Amino acid sequence: MATMNRFLCVLSMSMSLILIVGLITGCSKQSIVTEEKLIEYYELNRQNSLRLFTPVMYNNSEGEIEELFKLVHISDAHVSTWSHGNHIQNPSNIKEAVRFANDAVAKINVMVATGDHISNLFTTTHDEAIRFLNNFTNTLYRNNYTPTFTSTGNHDANMLNSNYEVYALSKSDLYTHLTSKINHKIYSDGHENYYYADLENPMGGVIRIIVLDVTDQEKFVYSAQHNAIISQKQINWLCHTALKSNMTARHSVIILIHHPLPAEDEELETLIHNHFLYDWNMIPEIIEAFRTKQALTKKYRNKLHVSDSISVNVSFDKSPGEFICYMGGHLHTYLDYEVRSFNNSTLPNQIMLIANNMSSSERNSSSQIERSNVGLNNNTFNLYAIDTKKKIIYVTFFGATSFYYPQILMLQYM
Repeated sequence: MATMNRFLCVLSMSMSLILIVGLITGCSKQSIVTEEKLIEYYELNRQNSLRLFTPVMYNNSEGEIEELFKLVHISDAHVSTWSHGNHIQNPSNIKEAVRFANDAVAKINVMVATGDHISNLFTTTHDEAIRFLNNFTNTLYRNNYTPTFTSTGNHDANMLNSNYEVYALSKSDLYTHLTSKINHKIYSDGHENYYYADLENPMGGVIRIIVLDVTDQEKFVYSAQHNAIISQKQINWLCHTALKSNMTARHSVIILIHHPLPAEDEELETLIHNHFLYDWNMIPEIIEAFRTKQALTKKYRNKLHVSDSISVNVSFDKSPGEFICYMGGHLHTYLDYEVRSFNNSTLPNQIMLIANNMSSSERNSSSQIERSNVGLNNNTFNLYAIDTKKKIIYVTFFGATSFYYPQILMLQYM
């Protein structure tokens, strides 16, 4: 499992990677990038990614070659009129991710996008935000034949300006311009932006993707820009539908949630911060009850209105299925860590995987992963191969993050 020590340690690179990085230096000063150059950068990043990814795409340990379950994980695309790589006129980084997700060699099973699909300013109007969001979804699903799922992020509701009735995107707006565009069958509670989908696992069984909505409110009461908002209705659905409905012992669960959950590592937790409106232990405690097949009865208070709370009353003692991990974003750097354990469980802690931001202009200044507005370090996204028999997640990257982690990361999830 990755720790802060590993994250802060610069890894040695092979000579082939050094040569590729050298190409970046020569191109980073260009103000205009031709389509030919973009194709060249993509192909170099593709080859570098496949060099690492191909050896873990299959499992032949039992004398029979099996294909692992493979994902492309993008986050924080931040489409806008100022984002490098995802400018509304040419969101090339999203196009690259879609192209890789449909690559004949990679054979990706699913693509996920974990929020902050758009950027916004105090002056970004409702119509501009809709235009950014439509640009994101149109780009994401154009010529995309891989099942692709999106979760909401704090920027997506456009709530920097407190005049919400004029500026903010409503639940209905997000459904119409984001969730309804999904290219695979989903199961939801009406026109909600939380849902689940079941996908065939080439290793056998089913992978259930559960998508949570962190902008979930019927009326504009709280700022979704500064709070992860999850409603009582959504929690009821998570406990009694998403984690139970048609769930079998052959199911493995992945949860998409934009905001990072609490970390077991105390130093790391100080960097993550808690942006959840309701107690940020709520989701991990529900998942721990699911993993350990126990009951959970508890109230979780609203940090802004202490008289308000969410109630959880659920038992998973007869609920089959296992949990793999969370996938999210928000931090604008790659990270994997153990979510804080609960209920004195003897099982390993829950894994959270954070994808780096796609737009280099939105780089986290504290991240040691180098980015450039032009070249091979402009784009980045995560690649996973999941072995549901050995309970291992193999992690590698496309683009910038791959130069910081020029090897496969191996995470044990059970």
